[in-house]
Amino acid sequence: MKKFNNQNPVINTVLISLGTGLSKVLGFVREMSIAFFFGASYVVDAYLVALMIPQVLFAVVGGALTTTIIPLVTEYKEREGMDSVLTLVNSVTSFMAAVLAVIILLGEVFALYVVKLLAPGFSGEVVQLTVSLSRIMFPAMMFMGLAGLGTGILQSQRRFLYPAFIGIPYNVLIIGSLFVSAKIWGITGLAVGTLLGIVSQWLFQVPDLRKTGCRFRIKVDFSHPGFRKMGKLILPVIIGAGAAQINVLVDRMLASGLVEGSIAALNYANKLNILALGVIAVAVANAMYPEFAEAHVLNDSRKFLNSVLRSFNGLLLIILPFSAGMIILREPLVRVVYQRGAFDDTAFALTVIALFFYTLGLPAMSLREIILRAFYSLQDTKTPMVIGVVTVVINIILNIILVRYLAHGGLALATSISVTAGLLMLLWYLRKKLGHIGGAVILKTGAKVGFSCLVMGAAVVFLYNRMQGVLGDGLVGDLAVICACAAAGAGVYFALIKFLKVEEFEWLVGKVCSRFRR
Repeated sequence: MKKFNNQNPVINTVLISLGTGLSKVLGFVREMSIAFFFGASYVVDAYLVALMIPQVLFAVVGGALTTTIIPLVTEYKEREGMDSVLTLVNSVTSFMAAVLAVIILLGEVFALYVVKLLAPGFSGEVVQLTVSLSRIMFPAMMFMGLAGLGTGILQSQRRFLYPAFIGIPYNVLIIGSLFVSAKIWGITGLAVGTLLGIVSQWLFQVPDLRKTGCRFRIKVDFSHPGFRKMGKLILPVIIGAGAAQINVLVDRMLASGLVEGSIAALNYANKLNILALGVIAVAVANAMYPEFAEAHVLNDSRKFLNSVLRSFNGLLLIILPFSAGMIILREPLVRVVYQRGAFDDTAFALTVIALFFYTLGLPAMSLREIILRAFYSLQDTKTPMVIGVVTVVINIILNIILVRYLAHGGLALATSISVTAGLLMLLWYLRKKLGHIGGAVILKTGAKVGFSCLVMGAAVVFLYNRMQGVLGDGLVGDLAVICACAAAGAGVYFALIKFLKVEEFEWLVGKVCSRFRR
């Protein structure tokens, strides 16, 4: 297999970053477009439940395939050559395709029972619509699996360009289907567009896969040692990823019995939360991951601990005021992003409530990314898996309790509480593993950051109330309020951080400046 090395590495890096960033932006435009055409209505609830099964499979099986195939392809290429790799790839692909074909067939036949299981609160027309949409999107599971496998094969050969851009055709086709068919076919047009978008993720990678020498043949070699090895490796990954997806299933099952639009509102609010998570937390965690791993390989425990501690406190420095700002400005933020077209006042109110409770857990969700990378650098995947399962149990129990009092807001709050509990458990076990993790330093930095956020929050609330009375709730007014409050809040916050001499601030500024100098 050839490696993707026919261009300047700097150009490759820029292109990959561009593809990933553009995919995230288009994904957000996709959600805005769905909100424009359908708002937070029962048809969006039906669509999201119908899409849930292939989405869960993609998150669990697709991610597991990508994770486990990379080291195996690399290993058998070096040890046994290209023929062995092709045998392994064809065996895994054929076996996966056969299993998925059976699941799809069963799904098509028993779609009604699947919908009643996943959305017990649905009835009448909503059930029939969900069944119809499910039957359209069930085949997506096959192409999600193929796309995940293709991504793993390409990445194992250091061909990162196509996987980085994989989200672009997917989002473009869905957005296009909305503008072309939403007025004619309604939500059914969106379901067809989603299926085509998922198929495109696989087709998009086929040309580059062929360049690596991959030629698909229907053949399963059960005797291949890599095939058996993959079966062992993939199980804990699936369990860990599946635990997280159970939260999504339970949330939508319980939300199906609430007022119309509850599932859609949870989805819209969660997308805003995840955007912040991806832009800030995952970026910081991924940037520091190699440094953690290098320190562990060099057996430099002091450097490892310092890297983890600084990354944790540095991210806390950014994400806490960001979360506070989202909570205070949640109403103009939702209006600017979603409130147009079919997204009415009811949809607005539901989404604002969900965003408030989801954002309470954003700091813990973000900081968890750092601690997870620390465990992975220590080559410990079992502890995060076990804690992930415990977190899911906590979330389900809280869901059942809180949904009675706070409706869909209770589901969002349960997620925030369980994620926070999971972070505390991860910190506790990391401390046991390392002996200490600098808890005093974390508390000292946390106190300074927390105090600065309180002062910043008071200043932002004061300015927000003054400006809101003058500018009103229009798009221009909301944008002006968000920008002015964000600028003023950032000024107050960083002035206090500088005055209080938070060490991680100087370290973070140095990291950013060094990136720009490069």
